[in-house]
Amino acid sequence: MRKTIKKPLTVRGLELLIKKLYTLTTDINEQKEIIDTSIMNNWQGIYPLKKERVNKTKNSFDDFKELYEEARIADEQTGNDKNYNSYGW
Repeated sequence: MRKTIKKPLTVRGLELLIKKLYTLTTDINEQKEIIDTSIMNNWQGIYPLKKERVNKTKNSFDDFKELYEEARIADEQTGNDKNYNSYGW
């Protein structure tokens, strides 16, 4: 990938990259995933994986769905169920 973007990796750059990779994680599978992510995004460096951000987004959406269902049930009980929901929840 680095050769393709005409910025080949030097021996010193490779040494620094490997050193940084070991500081990010010692898990070989996670190291592979870090490198794969960098290659897929055409990054020149490596960065830690963002796993928690995905989980927070998923949990926030699940919380929203739960609140929506509670509000819908409350509307049905009070007779305010106009059924304006176009999302199919």
